This record gives sequence, C-alpha cells and structure tokens, in this order.
Amino acid sequence: MKLHAIKGELAFAAFFAAVGLVWIVKASSLPFWSGFAPDSGFLPVIYGTLLLLLSAGVIGTLLLNPPDGEVEREPLSKSFKLLGILVLTVGSLGYVGFAAPLFLMMFAMFAYVERLPIVRSAIVSAVATGIFLLVFQHWLKIPVPITPWSY
Repeated sequence: MKLHAIKGELAFAAFFAAVGLVWIVKASSLPFWSGFAPDSGFLPVIYGTLLLLLSAGVIGTLLLNPPDGEVEREPLSKSFKLLGILVLTVGSLGYVGFAAPLFLMMFAMFAYVERLPIVRSAIVSAVATGIFLLVFQHWLKIPVPITPWSY
C-alpha cells in the first residue's frame, strides 16, 4: 500500500472528520426540536454528521483502494484564479447587484479558468443566473437586488 503517497489526502479528510465531530458534540447540548420546527441544534448535528460520514468515506476509499502511481494534480494557480474571482464577485454584490456579478463569476470560471468555449460558457452562465433568480425571487420570495437600483 502506498500510504506515504496519500498521507496529505488522509490528513485533510481526518481534519474534516474532526470538524464534523466537534459540530456534533457542541450541538448536542443545544435544543434539537422546538414544537413544530427544528431548533438551533438541528442543522449543526445534521451537517456535522454528513461531514463526518463523507470524511469517513473518503478515508475508507483511500485506505481500501489507494490510487496507483502519481495522481495528476491541478495547478495551484487555478485555485488562486478561482479565489480571486470569488473575492471580486462577493465584493461587487453590494455595488452592482446580484445578476451581473453572478453571471460574470460563472462566465469567468468557465471561459477563463476551465478554458471552455466562449459561447457555451455564456449560455450556461446566463441560464444558471436566470434559474438562481427564478428560485430566489419567485419561488422563495427572497428580495434579491438584480441591479444597484432595485430591491
């Protein structure tokens, strides 16, 4: 078994398993259910359990079926590009509204970072932005500022 080749992945999964366990332990002292609705301990227990189970699945997969040879990694610059796009998007939401930054974020991720065709990137970004607006504004009735002048 090539345990030394996957020790970083194991450490990462173990860290998230520990975070999930901390959420479960801390949330167990909070009220779980109140009348007809979940209380403050409900979501942390659910999320902690999911995080713990998913991390255990990753650990089990890595130990029972380790990757053969060297695994090809994404370049670190790609992660920094994505982080920069996310920071710019979140920073511009209050000034530009919701629709334009969301569209531009997805378009930049598809066209610039992933190097997908421009037309496909624009179409998928526009459709996804429209779906987000439909879900939030019409189905959930959450007022989302589409432009800086609307709310």
